[in-house]
Amino acid sequence: MMDGPTYRRHLFDRLVQCHVPDYLHEGLIEYLASRRPVGHFLTAVLSNDLMEASVRADPLTRYFLVDVVLFLVNYAPATAWGSADKVSAWLAAVDEPVPEVFE
Repeated sequence: MMDGPTYRRHLFDRLVQCHVPDYLHEGLIEYLASRRPVGHFLTAVLSNDLMEASVRADPLTRYFLVDVVLFLVNYAPATAWGSADKVSAWLAAVDEPVPEVFE
């Protein structure tokens, strides 16, 4: 299991690699590393709600929506995103460790 700083650095590196805008990094990193809730746009993306994500995104963020999704598909634990129920369960499981990362 990675420690917190190592996991956060891993996520940061993958976000950069996937071209996710800097202003979304903290929210995604802390959602995945410490199960901290995120704003409406990222909640919609994590919940796999394309219509809500598109409406919530500003024009620049909308341009990077695919990059955020590719990051999630390739680097986020499957239990952390994909439906509103998964997001709720992820946030509720604050005492559970984050799954091991394999590359």
